[in-house]
Amino acid sequence: MDTETDCIQRHPGLPEACGLTASEAAAIMAAGIGATGSHTASQAEEYDDAHNADLPDWKRRCIRLYGDCQIQAWTRKARCFTCFESCTGQHEWPFDKCRPKDGR
Repeated sequence: MDTETDCIQRHPGLPEACGLTASEAAAIMAAGIGATGSHTASQAEEYDDAHNADLPDWKRRCIRLYGDCQIQAWTRKARCFTCFESCTGQHEWPFDKCRPKDGR
């Protein structure tokens, strides 16, 4: 697990202690559960982000792509969370740093 996941587990219910919002912490934990569960890179599943309906579309996309990056072990020049942070700042995913292995 990465340091963000470790921090969330050390501070349950206090995502701000890790520099995260509740939605960001939920996305990270959901990705971690998926990565340790029955998901594989070959299984394409639709991510249900109905719990993020109040977020802007660009942020929902950043969260979904972060989860994909973690679960599918994308080709990366940076950590998935670094790409997520870039996405939340720029409102678009840095595919030059984190992208699917098949180049999509």
